[in-house]
Amino acid sequence: MAQTTDLYPILKAYANKKKSPYISIEEFLSFLESYSARQAPEHPEWRKWAGETGVKFWGEMSGLVESEKCILMAEGPDGRIYMPYYYMELLTETYHSIDDSTDIPFPDEESLRITIPESQIKILHLETGLEPFFSGPRDETGIPVSLSTHGGKNGEGAHASSLPAIVKLIFPEGLGSALIPAPMIPKRLMESALLKIRRYLRVHSNQEYALHKLSPSLQGREKQLREILDEISIRPLDCLTDMQSHSEFAWLFWGHFCALVKSDIKKKREILAEDLAAVQAVFVIETCCILYKARAVKQREREIAFRSLELRMEKPPYHYTLDEICKFTNDKGVSLIGMYTPEELDGYIKKQIVESKTGGIPDWLILQGKKGERWYIKKEKMLPLCTKLIADTRPFIKNEISKRWTRLIKAFRAEAAMDKDADFDKLLTSYTAVLCPALTALLADTKLQYVYEEMEQTKKIIPPSSRIYKSGLLLPMSALYAVRRKELLADARLMLPFWYSVPILASIAAFFKRLGKKRRKKEQAGEDLLLEEETEDGGPEDIQNIARSIAGELVPPGQKLDDYLASLENRWSRLLNKQNRQNLVEDVNSLVRDKLRHTMRIQKNKKLSSQDLNEMAAELAARTPALRSLGEQDSLLLYMELYMVKLLLAFRL
Repeated sequence: MAQTTDLYPILKAYANKKKSPYISIEEFLSFLESYSARQAPEHPEWRKWAGETGVKFWGEMSGLVESEKCILMAEGPDGRIYMPYYYMELLTETYHSIDDSTDIPFPDEESLRITIPESQIKILHLETGLEPFFSGPRDETGIPVSLSTHGGKNGEGAHASSLPAIVKLIFPEGLGSALIPAPMIPKRLMESALLKIRRYLRVHSNQEYALHKLSPSLQGREKQLREILDEISIRPLDCLTDMQSHSEFAWLFWGHFCALVKSDIKKKREILAEDLAAVQAVFVIETCCILYKARAVKQREREIAFRSLELRMEKPPYHYTLDEICKFTNDKGVSLIGMYTPEELDGYIKKQIVESKTGGIPDWLILQGKKGERWYIKKEKMLPLCTKLIADTRPFIKNEISKRWTRLIKAFRAEAAMDKDADFDKLLTSYTAVLCPALTALLADTKLQYVYEEMEQTKKIIPPSSRIYKSGLLLPMSALYAVRRKELLADARLMLPFWYSVPILASIAAFFKRLGKKRRKKEQAGEDLLLEEETEDGGPEDIQNIARSIAGELVPPGQKLDDYLASLENRWSRLLNKQNRQNLVEDVNSLVRDKLRHTMRIQKNKKLSSQDLNEMAAELAARTPALRSLGEQDSLLLYMELYMVKLLLAFRL
């Protein structure tokens, strides 16, 4: 009986005595009352149960029910108690005393004289069902998630879904079965098997027999063979460590040894209990040894894959999103995600972003990339990334600033960035934000400075091109890009005619430029005012109606007048220089406007038609040498006709 007088150990001892998890409340109260009365004289601690046993029993039972150690099958003195942990605790105690049972087979329902409910048992075949126990997560019952199921509809079954599961292993070749708590697989199962093999070697001189039989198969390794046989006899549990530590000889030995034991026992006419125990043990060892080796191979493959991952992270562009990391391959083009699982990759990344090999900043850092992306980068690559982005962005920055200042100088304008370094740096910052948002985000990230300072403190040599801080402050943008305001400004002026750099000539040129702008505005206005003079035969409305009719004849269906004009313009004006091309188009437009104005003043009483416009365009092209020299004459003539239509449509009401 239990040494303690707490209720649960007494119930547990009583259930073991009855070989059942079901306890009659009435019978138990009677037993407890009589037993405590006998024990009280010599053991005073039992006196608490001697009087008012029922009241005290129900007082403690409420706590056991609340903690789910006991389940009441029915209320009242005629009810029963169900102890859901009975089978698990029985097996746990059995495996804790495996030294006492090395000469008998693994425990099963028959040897333990129990029948476990189906809801608490998981039946697996030894050779095919153990692999999930060597890899992957387990549920709360100790069963691998890939094998996890929940069942049971009665009282004890419903509770069993949260209990540690019991596994029933079916041995091959009709060699029986073994019951074992799932959390004890594979470690405790292997320890029990190794202890049974130790006993096998110790009896009937089996150790010397095994040495004699295995020496030819392991020729040249006789010393290692003798050492491992001695290890089994003296320190059998150390053999498990050898299997787990990737010992090639251990795997080789157990393959030959297990085959030898199975072969010898099968030859016996009568297989005794100790023989069955030994052959069950070698089946367990053989299966687990194969799985340990497979796990070791997988672990090596995983380690190599993560090394490949680290090497890939050290290559440009140095920063990667999680999706990009998932697509990494090794040097043979094989996907790394097949060598480790997504869950293992997630765990590895989480470890890298919180731990450091040097005890400082974590080995990996997270940056905010484009459109809110999370970029992962190794800390030692953060500074090279910054240097690379600066170098890559520098020519674009110079080009954009140069174009900007060229436009301003041509317009005889200026800005503060041309004269002041502080404003110049602001301009560089604004262009960086547009041309390289990643660089802007990186320079603003405080982790960059932490990495820089850590590199300085660890006495690593920082290349001159990577020295972006001075006295704890980020260098100005002009210093980062190694560009000088005055040089950029001088280069912009060199690209223009010399008078833009001579103040007096520049002021004269500015005057004529402003005058030219006024003239162009006046000519533009002329397009709208050209036809303001009314004709004797009709007003503006008649002219616009005629123009719309002609447009309907000339413009292809589904196209707009302006779009078709632009298309025609691209056919006949093929000058590469943009400015020269604009000048040519403006000259043609000017000739057409003059021709139309002249015609309408002379022929005031005549209504224009599509043929009239065609004749005017042809006459204009024929008497203008510059127009005759242009290619695509048909497109040019049609363009001029449609431009006249556009002018007619612009007639003001």
